[in-house]
Amino acid sequence: MQAEKTNKDNSHRGRGVWRALLVICILILLYLVFKRVTKPEEEIEAVPLPTVSVTRATEGDLYVETELIGSMQASDIYYVTPKVAGEIEEIYVEQGQEISEGDPICKIDNDKQIDSAKITLDSAQVALNSAQSSLDRMTPLYQAGDVSAQSYEQAQSALQSARLQYEGAKLAYDTQVEYATVLSPVDGVVESESMDLNAMVSQSSQLCVISGDGAKKVSFGVTDRLLSALSQGEPITVTKQGSDYEGTVTEISGMPNAQTGLYEVQATVADNGAIAQGANVQVSFVSDRAEDAVILPMDAVYHDGGKNYVYIFDAVEELNSNTGTVHKVEVETGINDGVNYEIKSGVKADDEVILTWTQQLYEGAQVQLFVTGEDTVATVETDAPTEAFKEASESETAVEEQ
Repeated sequence: MQAEKTNKDNSHRGRGVWRALLVICILILLYLVFKRVTKPEEEIEAVPLPTVSVTRATEGDLYVETELIGSMQASDIYYVTPKVAGEIEEIYVEQGQEISEGDPICKIDNDKQIDSAKITLDSAQVALNSAQSSLDRMTPLYQAGDVSAQSYEQAQSALQSARLQYEGAKLAYDTQVEYATVLSPVDGVVESESMDLNAMVSQSSQLCVISGDGAKKVSFGVTDRLLSALSQGEPITVTKQGSDYEGTVTEISGMPNAQTGLYEVQATVADNGAIAQGANVQVSFVSDRAEDAVILPMDAVYHDGGKNYVYIFDAVEELNSNTGTVHKVEVETGINDGVNYEIKSGVKADDEVILTWTQQLYEGAQVQLFVTGEDTVATVETDAPTEAFKEASESETAVEEQ
């Protein structure tokens, strides 16, 4: 009986413990629910939207200019040599002097040649006079029948021969006199002269170099890639000491220079004598062009993994005229002039493209335009960056670090 009573007491105590534990658990649960219900709501932070600047894609012509070094030359160069040998007696010109056609350059002492030619001329004159006198005496005799026709014809032939000999001797004499003074063959400028008084010269001696006063020409070399951009009549620009002069391509070599490997190009330049012959000048010409192309500033194009992208601003009119959504678009670029790109695909004219770089740019991001003179800042309520934002930021950061 006593054992049975003890078992009952133990059973009552066990149930009491469980009831106490259950009450404690219920109280704890009620406390937690109360704390959760009565906890004040966390304030949601209002984060301002990223501010960006945009530009509109335009349509127009894009030109790429190439600049090279060329050398100025006169269009016509004359190397003056004497036509007789002798001693230089007088010099009439100096380097840099402007001269006209027919102006004297120098005088050469060729008196011996002149004297020899004069003797020949005098002898021819005597022979001519003798032949003329002989024919004059024979003419009336021939008319009277005292001289045969054959004799008369021989006298006529002798006179004709004497006259030809005299004319030849006269020409030789005049030539020697004329050659004694060397004359300029053209209007121009004496580029150089190599004459000394009392120096002996021959018919192969160079006295001076004269450049014609016509338009100068510039000579420069181009690679085979640039060769296709040039043709006869193509305009060029020559620059010297800050001044520009227009020119036109006149000659293009079909074979490269054996020493330089470049193709020689020549162009006329109207410089009005402002550039000295032999001077090095800058030559520029259009080497590539894109007409009626979509054009964007190079700063608006980003490079990632060998591809080119832009961020397009898509305005959300119902929210704010200055608020929009970002779209990342792959583009194909063409030529560039160092400032702008030709856009072959991906963007059309008048698309608004973001210029401002920020790590908050990603596909679908909300941004606002920077407007001068406006203080209003658009905001978006968030308590943490979205996964899309974090992934985009990490991706762009990795690209920048590369």
